[in-house]
Amino acid sequence: MVSRAPRFTLSNTVTYYITQLHYLCLIVLVLILPYWGAWKLMRILPFAIFILALFLGRFKIKDLLKNRVILSLFVFIFFTYLSVFWSPSDILFTQETQWGIDRFKWSFLLIPGIYLSTLTQKKIKNLFLIMALAPLGTAAVYYLNALGITHIYSHLFVPGGESHIFVHYLVNNFFLLYSSIYFYLLSFESMAKKEYKKLSLYLLLTLIFFFSMLVDPITTSRLTVLAFFLIAIITPLFYIEKRTALLIFLASVVFITIFINKNENMQRGLSTMNKAMQENKYEGSWGHRLGFAIVGLSIYKEHPIIGRGISDVRQRTILFANENPEYFIGDAARHFHNEHINMLVQVGIVGYLLFAIFIFLLLKTPLNDPLMNKVKYTYTIAFLFMMLGEHYLTVFTTMTFLIFFISFLLVYEQLEKTEKEKIDA
Repeated sequence: MVSRAPRFTLSNTVTYYITQLHYLCLIVLVLILPYWGAWKLMRILPFAIFILALFLGRFKIKDLLKNRVILSLFVFIFFTYLSVFWSPSDILFTQETQWGIDRFKWSFLLIPGIYLSTLTQKKIKNLFLIMALAPLGTAAVYYLNALGITHIYSHLFVPGGESHIFVHYLVNNFFLLYSSIYFYLLSFESMAKKEYKKLSLYLLLTLIFFFSMLVDPITTSRLTVLAFFLIAIITPLFYIEKRTALLIFLASVVFITIFINKNENMQRGLSTMNKAMQENKYEGSWGHRLGFAIVGLSIYKEHPIIGRGISDVRQRTILFANENPEYFIGDAARHFHNEHINMLVQVGIVGYLLFAIFIFLLLKTPLNDPLMNKVKYTYTIAFLFMMLGEHYLTVFTTMTFLIFFISFLLVYEQLEKTEKEKIDA
């Protein structure tokens, strides 16, 4: 009889400290995610999270790939990577190819590093709370900008790169939006439970984060404001009876209509879009976004089934701009400002359907916890809406946020399932 070598196991004490260190790494990464300079210094954290998960002894690839949400996301990512091989570009591995690969690469460390770890339900809720509190520094800078005390964005587009603290304000507003939504949800939760002290705190935090997106005209993103209003309409429907919900819905629509008609930035955006449609002059924020959408859809029609790949979309857009300069007035960015269109151009309708399947399976994930279920729906809807205005899957900070969001929800669902199995047994 052949004796097997003894299996390597860690003592309970060592396992405990590795678990705590793993949790600490997640906390640090979640806290620094909105801050560009700190994130660039802390790229080691995803590797640390992955390696620590290995030591916890639960790392089974089969368990990972049994999860349909993760599997569908990985299929979409690999399809995106493979698209480089059918690109019409003469050069396959361009700078744009590198960008296309970089945006998803953290998925292969963070998703298994979180999904196969030993997080608890309490720790996951804590991480969601910490993630919502993380942009407080951004909010503070926005208020200081409005008071004229700091001008953090005055040096944003200097030769050689971004601010040492913040990336583009659209990304910062992305994080502020999610903080506003999270504390808005917590406000309704505490109201339903009649916990009025918590309600006061959560409402205050909601207002702090929401108004930080409005106080400084340089940094205000109309898209994030509209996204918050969208969630503000949806959230009450989870808590109240149908008749009252209908009244609140109608009141919200009236409020948003008044806001759009009275707000100077909104009116300027609508004016430039109207001018673009009537006079074929694509100026201003909304005007050139409409022009880019027309360009993107025109390029998409050239390769509608599997796209033109990730290696030369920008090059094709520059060529299109030279042939049709009217669509690019006042903007040298040469990208579509729309992740849905960008995805269609890169990977066609096949790739877009793969992404849609991933989103469908994520939303279908059964969660018994009422708050986590609402977080799942509201954050996902907001993310899809925000993708209409920017490439949020392309920016690694916002893509990393999405990885956290998905992984935490899936772990939470697994914990609920395990708990139910114990009760049934």
